[in-house]
Amino acid sequence: MNAATHNRLGAVVGAFAYLQVMSLYNTLRQRLLRLRQPKYLVGALAGIAYMYVFVFRHMLQAGRESTGLRLPADALGDVATLAALVLALLMVLDWLFSGDEAKLGFSETEIDFLFPAPLTRTTLIQLNLLRSQLGIFFSAFLLGVLLRRGSPLTGHPLQYAVGLWLLLSMCRLHMLAGAFSRNRLAGLGLRAWPRRLAVVVVALLVAFACWWSLRAQLHWPAGDAGSDLAAVRAWFRGIVGTAPLSWLLMPFQWAVAPIFAPDAAAFLRTLPPALALLVAHYAWVVRAQVSFEEASIAHASRRALRKAAMRNGRLRERGPTKPRSEPFPLAASGRAPLAFLWKGLIAAGPFYRLRSWAVACAVVVLGVRWLAADPAMKPALVALGAAGLMIAAWGLLLGPMLMQRGLQRTLLYLDILKATPLRGRQIALGEIMTPSTIMIFGLWLLLLVSVLCFVATGGRAGFTPTVITAAGAGVALLVPPLCGLMLCVPFAATLYFPAWISPQKGGGRGVEVMGQRMIFMAGYMLTLAVVMLPAAVLGGLGFLLANWLAGMAVGALVAAACACAVLALELDWAVSLLGRRIDGFDVSQELR
Repeated sequence: MNAATHNRLGAVVGAFAYLQVMSLYNTLRQRLLRLRQPKYLVGALAGIAYMYVFVFRHMLQAGRESTGLRLPADALGDVATLAALVLALLMVLDWLFSGDEAKLGFSETEIDFLFPAPLTRTTLIQLNLLRSQLGIFFSAFLLGVLLRRGSPLTGHPLQYAVGLWLLLSMCRLHMLAGAFSRNRLAGLGLRAWPRRLAVVVVALLVAFACWWSLRAQLHWPAGDAGSDLAAVRAWFRGIVGTAPLSWLLMPFQWAVAPIFAPDAAAFLRTLPPALALLVAHYAWVVRAQVSFEEASIAHASRRALRKAAMRNGRLRERGPTKPRSEPFPLAASGRAPLAFLWKGLIAAGPFYRLRSWAVACAVVVLGVRWLAADPAMKPALVALGAAGLMIAAWGLLLGPMLMQRGLQRTLLYLDILKATPLRGRQIALGEIMTPSTIMIFGLWLLLLVSVLCFVATGGRAGFTPTVITAAGAGVALLVPPLCGLMLCVPFAATLYFPAWISPQKGGGRGVEVMGQRMIFMAGYMLTLAVVMLPAAVLGGLGFLLANWLAGMAVGALVAAACACAVLALELDWAVSLLGRRIDGFDVSQELR
């Protein structure tokens, strides 16, 4: 390389470094400047308080004597071996299912700046790897701090951070080198399916070789030794310590060893092999590099479209769509909220139709009956039923948070809606009908799974199949008003704090945005507690009376009916309140 080329290279690299530093500086400056707005200041205070209580307070206490459970050094070795097995499996899956596309994660702006510059591909790879180190190190640092909290590991948080940084950096290099190598193989005529078949054949041959050497040791410890943890650990160490499996696991053990080192001296001993693996992967990337420009440009374009879709409240970009059928016939005249539901279900897509829910219910019924045919599957049915209830409870809390972007977009066309001959109450009810319907049918499906599983087990004690069915029907009765009330929370935040809502700017990042989401989550929890208190009181009185007169099954239905009446009245009041707000909402003044 002559002096002129060296100078040009230095100028471009310097400009790139300047761009990265100034981008980071401007991002931090923008985050600090927007703290002048109350919505970001309150969110930042909530986020900082959360990070201190649950993360940094434990890091500051790292030097103190820990009272938690700590694993002995030999047990740490077993955990490290398990982690090495998982890492080896992930590497095999990456080669089995990843594509042949070789791309670098540059943005469209960086591509316009870097690709025409007098830079070699090696330099572009180095710049991309260096730029990714900031995010990798930050993630490793946070994970290292979190591992300290309640962890059975014995090392320092910074040890975890360095070990995780080495592991994540090596995985990043391995995926990039693997993509380059697969692209080279594709250029030689080895396409995806032959390559995947070759990976499967090699994996089976290796598995057979390991099984052949371990065939006398694979049986579970006999007698009471199976319940002895020390015997199981000795059996496990005997398997993973036998060649050729021990040889195959050795590089993966080197990669995870710094994370599980019991002390500083052991950590320093594990660093050289891990660093050698990192350097070897870097050399592999440089040696295996291929043409990645076109794939990187296409990847940057797809990522820009995906970000634009997320700003509009969608998970991915939408391509050209075919005409969609209507979910139900819409009469020329009738209740206005039904028109909102009709329009919303068309926009949601053909999946959100009554026939899809009916097919899902049929699949659930057949699946549970198939499991219940085997008496040995009774514990699995109990676990599946409990999981259905747990997911439904989280869905009730998190569903409104996932659907709030659609409610926030109401501000974009509220002036058009107010120009129509509709009252504010009709608009409010119409806007929450589509997300409520989607949530209701999803929660009913989960509830159906739980009820069928618990009924198939035969119940226990006083919870007979009849009582379980009645309780499930009662809970199903409570779902519609509860979903409506929970969705009123983000809609009320949109209408009463419109300057705090940014429907055109996406979700945002930063500790202040995390704090905002925590505040909204607390609002959901508080709303659920407030609306459920009078419903629980009246429902409890109804249950006591009906249970005394007619039994537990009737009591559950009466309690649900009483609670549902209270929740319906509360939902009616909430919709009326939102409607009055819409009637008095001045778009030109509120969105300043």
